[in-house]
Amino acid sequence: MTRRYPPHLDGLIILGARVNPEGQPGRVARLRLRHGLDLWWHHYPERYLILSGGRHPGTPVTEARAMADWSLEWTAQNWGQAARDLLNQCLILEEESLNTLASARHTLALAAGRGSRRVGLVSDSLHMRRAQFLFHRHFAPRGIEVRPLPAPGLVQHYWERRRYLWLTKMAMREGGAWVKVLSHLARGWRPPR
Repeated sequence: MTRRYPPHLDGLIILGARVNPEGQPGRVARLRLRHGLDLWWHHYPERYLILSGGRHPGTPVTEARAMADWSLEWTAQNWGQAARDLLNQCLILEEESLNTLASARHTLALAAGRGSRRVGLVSDSLHMRRAQFLFHRHFAPRGIEVRPLPAPGLVQHYWERRRYLWLTKMAMREGGAWVKVLSHLARGWRPPR
């Protein structure tokens, strides 16, 4: 079955993930990046590409910077220097966010400032529902539609390699993050207008 993608997006947002101590994107971030770059190159060339993620303690660079450097190198190796140059023109780094809620808040300003009406959101399938929920709550009041474009294969990757502990930790972390979101909602949290 062929996957269908929205015919028009003003840009893509790729959510950050762990950076290793050497400043390289981890496995989850690379999975998201490869998917997002493939979408950008084959379906939305010349559209902006926001990479979101701040600097966590113990890492030398922000997630967004590490993702940008990796993306430029990967693009040059796989599609050539012209593709790399085009990507470099389209990249926008959001380097303040340390979680998904902050990414929704900070990328909203960047997307709205470009007059966006529809954006694609790239994350892994395990994280996508919560990310889509938070982004929709921020973007919809500003008239911006968020289209989920989940990167496939994360759960399968860990399952096939018998990394059950990592998979369990990731699922528990995601469950805990949902509890935080629901507690904010119970206290009457509303996104800024």
